[in-house]
Amino acid sequence: IEGYASSSAIAEKLFPTKGTDEIYEYRSKLTPHYQAPVKMGDDEYELEAIGFQQMFSRKLIDVEECPIATPAINAKYKETRCSLHEQAKQGLLNNKKRRKRNRRSKNMDVGATLLFRQADDDANGNPVVITDNNEYMMTTVKGIKFRYQAGNFFQNNNYVVPLMVDGVLDAAMRNVEGTGKPPSYLIDCYCGSGLFALSASNKFKLCVGIEVNEKAVEEAMENAKLNNISNCQFVAASAEAIFTSPPALTIPGFEEQKIQDFVREETVVVLDPPRKGCSGKFLEQLYDYSPQRIVYMSCGPSTQARDAKGIVEIGGYDIVSIQPYDLFPQTKHVECLMVFEKKKKGS
Repeated sequence: IEGYASSSAIAEKLFPTKGTDEIYEYRSKLTPHYQAPVKMGDDEYELEAIGFQQMFSRKLIDVEECPIATPAINAKYKETRCSLHEQAKQGLLNNKKRRKRNRRSKNMDVGATLLFRQADDDANGNPVVITDNNEYMMTTVKGIKFRYQAGNFFQNNNYVVPLMVDGVLDAAMRNVEGTGKPPSYLIDCYCGSGLFALSASNKFKLCVGIEVNEKAVEEAMENAKLNNISNCQFVAASAEAIFTSPPALTIPGFEEQKIQDFVREETVVVLDPPRKGCSGKFLEQLYDYSPQRIVYMSCGPSTQARDAKGIVEIGGYDIVSIQPYDLFPQTKHVECLMVFEKKKKGS
C-alpha cells in the first residue's frame, strides 16, 4: 500500500483487526497428508507420518492433534490415524501391482490427502464431520443455509465469518453521497456458493452473483431456493468478459435486464478473489464497468494492495476504509476488507 500512498494517509483509514475469542479449536476444515507406507520387512509396512509439510520443505511432519482444528475434527482425525496405521501394517495401503523395473506409475504406492470438514450438527445436536470430498454438507451463516460439496471452497472459521459478512454488508449499504441513499444493486464477483450475495439479499433490490465455475453457480442457485430467496440470480460468465457475457436475468420483475443496464451510481461490486488476487483482464473490465462502490475482501493482502493501486490510479476510486480480520489465529494469514468509492468528476 505504501507504494502508492503515504503511510499517514493510509493509517487513518486502517482500523484495528477484528476477531473473536476463539483463537484455538476454531478451524472447521483440515487436510492432513500421508506418504506411501515404508516396507519394514517381509509383508510389513509402516506409515512414517500423518500430518503436514514442514515450512520451506517437502518433509512431512507427524501431527497427532491440530490445536486450531475443532474438537470434533480432532476426534475424527485421531480415529482415522489409528485406522490408517493398522491398515499400513497389514499392507492394505500398498498397491501390489507394480510395473517391471519398479518404474513410477499409477500402480506404484502413493500417499494421499485426507479431508475432515465439520458441517452443521445433526438433528440430535451431534457434530458432523465429513471426510468425502464429493459429499454434500450444510453450513449455516447468520441464519442462511449453504449446501455445497465438502471439497469445494467455503470459509473455514465459523466464528469470524459472520463478522466478515457484517463488514461487507455494512460497507455495501452505506449511503451514496450524491443520492443520500444506499445502492440498489449488488454484483458479487467470485461468488462461489453465494455467501455474500445471499446474505445481502434482504438489503438490496437485486443481487447478482457471477462465477466462472459453473458447478459453484449451480450450488449458489440451489442455496437461493433452499433459503426462499427470490431476488438473487447466479450466472456463469467467462473470465474474458465477466460483466458482458452473463445472460439476461430471469428474476420476476427484471426479465431480460442485464447487469450492463444497472445504474452505476446505484451499484456496488463485491470482490472475493483467491489469494493471487484479481487478474489484469478482470480489473480492466471492472474499470470499464465503473460501479459507484467496490467492496474487496481478500485473503492475500499483498495482492490486494497491488490491485488497490490500479483501482485508485487507473479506475479512479478513493480508499474509504481498510478492515483486517483475524480469520486464522495462530497463523500468519489475515483477511482484509478494503472499500473504494468512485471519485467525483473533476476531483
